[in-house]
Amino acid sequence: MVAPGKFAHVAFSTYRFSEMIEWYMLAFDARVQHRDSRLAFLTYDGEHHRFAFVNLGTVRDERRPARADGVHHLGYTWRNLEGLIDTYMWLKSLGIVPTRAIRHGMSLSLDYRDPDGNALEFQVDLMTVADGNAFVKGPAFATNPIGEPFDPEAVAVRLAQGKPIDDLIFRSDQVERRAVART
Repeated sequence: MVAPGKFAHVAFSTYRFSEMIEWYMLAFDARVQHRDSRLAFLTYDGEHHRFAFVNLGTVRDERRPARADGVHHLGYTWRNLEGLIDTYMWLKSLGIVPTRAIRHGMSLSLDYRDPDGNALEFQVDLMTVADGNAFVKGPAFATNPIGEPFDPEAVAVRLAQGKPIDDLIFRSDQVERRAVART
């Protein structure tokens, strides 16, 4: 297994959407990278986001679990795509598979759940910091801030074969696809 290169972000589900955004902007001197009625992404440095907020609405829905609000997931970034895929293959060999795999545009992620059900996002950046920030502020992200599913197995096979992977890792709505820096 390859360990992540850094802790990337924390995402919260909240009934106090605006209040949470304002608090984190003040407490961390953060700025909004993207905000719509459902989601917000904030950063305090060059990263495309350090905080994400999922808006649960203003009134607690009694049909939701008692702790629907709180930490939504923790995100960890791998140094390169090969490391992320090596981790995927290792975990898969142990019977641990992602709950979903998403092409976000600026990053590629594998979402997992631990035994208690806590969500973890294992990701790799696909763009430079500047390109990732530009993408988050662009029209494709505004239309679809979550992204599209992908098949990590197909990526693993092509990587092992040394074949091009851009069509597997970048979103279909990305106008400009830049190859990920691979080491």
